[in-house]
Amino acid sequence: MAISLDFVFVLFSALVLRCLLFVFDIHNWIYTRIQFTTPITSWKRVLEGLSLLDYGISPYSGDTVHESPLVLAFFHMFPSEGSNIRIPAIFVICDLLTGIVLYKSAQAHCKILLSRQQCDMKNYADKVDPILLKPDNLENIPVLVFASYLLNPFTLATCVAQSTGLITNLSVSLGLYCSLVGSTSLSMFFIAFAAHKSLYPVMLVIPLALILTQVKRIQDMRVSDVSCKSKTRSVISTILWFVFWSGLLLCLSRAMFGSWQFLDATYGFTLRVPELTPNMGLFWYLFLEMFDHFREFFILVFQLNAFFYIIPLFSLLRNDPVFLFYTLSSVIAIFKSYPAFGDFSIPFALLISWSHLYPYMRNVFFVSCMFLISSTLAPLFWYLWIYAGSANANFFYAATLAYSTAQIFLLGDVIFAFLRRNFDLKNGISRTITEGERMTVMLK
Repeated sequence: MAISLDFVFVLFSALVLRCLLFVFDIHNWIYTRIQFTTPITSWKRVLEGLSLLDYGISPYSGDTVHESPLVLAFFHMFPSEGSNIRIPAIFVICDLLTGIVLYKSAQAHCKILLSRQQCDMKNYADKVDPILLKPDNLENIPVLVFASYLLNPFTLATCVAQSTGLITNLSVSLGLYCSLVGSTSLSMFFIAFAAHKSLYPVMLVIPLALILTQVKRIQDMRVSDVSCKSKTRSVISTILWFVFWSGLLLCLSRAMFGSWQFLDATYGFTLRVPELTPNMGLFWYLFLEMFDHFREFFILVFQLNAFFYIIPLFSLLRNDPVFLFYTLSSVIAIFKSYPAFGDFSIPFALLISWSHLYPYMRNVFFVSCMFLISSTLAPLFWYLWIYAGSANANFFYAATLAYSTAQIFLLGDVIFAFLRRNFDLKNGISRTITEGERMTVMLK
């Protein structure tokens, strides 16, 4: 397939922007900003872990390093001096690869959308041509997904800050792409590595298993007559691959560091939330203000809240697993214990793949304003609180609440648009009662 000029232009622009930001030494200004790095993804803490390794000390013996052992072992192969350009190059390449993989994923997804529509055409109502997908409408989707990821200011800043969250983004995007092309073992390897790195991507195993089942059905041209038993076997096989890769990665980490100490420093740290450094999430302020004897109960409630959404979303969207993947990746970005702006980069880019839902969305302007205002006020209130001393934690937390609320409103609006379009496809666009008055559709 020929590479379009738009693709080359976006790739070149993304590369130049990242190189310029590193050349002008923006990294030293931004790599400690809490909007782009967290205690789990901070490059400063990775350097601390690498220094401890150099002195023969376990990086997990203290309470500073919470990075995955495999990531530490990888970066330990490179010198960490400030003049070394290989480390910034690794992050730039990692970010560009993520964009390219999302581009290929969008291409594969567009083909699946058209195939699904062709197979389901017999179930659609008459005169729904205006809302049907057409190849011309999907032609530019991959490039737009590519651009919305690589040219997103939050993605740029996350890359320049050298946040190891980029590694998670690359693993998640590779897991999605491999599932869209039907590779079960590779898909589960990459999602297992993402879960090994930051735990929450374990939620994505279910949608990826469903995507693999759907892709195999489409490839076998047996979309409508597949038994429930064969679907179950396929899902179980996919989950077993995930368990195998997860166990292998854990054993490899154990072999590298000689103990299981890293489990508490990585997964335990993520689940217990012991460090309440301010971030863009919902945990830190509430647990700063909470009495200690309530802490364990509410930690359990908050963590279960993040994972609980798998059940209702799976029940609602099990026939559209790629959309389920998008919704769960958005849930992770909202409800994880240590989020940053960069966590929303992949859901934001994937949203372009459902541009045909935009006419059904009702809160685009309101949500856009919330994103713009909250992302602007967050660093401003942080400065007023920490440096100027003319504000307090309530100001900054209000900005983080607005940011999380904007994500929730956007996700709710997209799900509504998705369900409403499906309703129109099955029941028709124009609906009237006997007196000629137009009906009002209410989705409950």
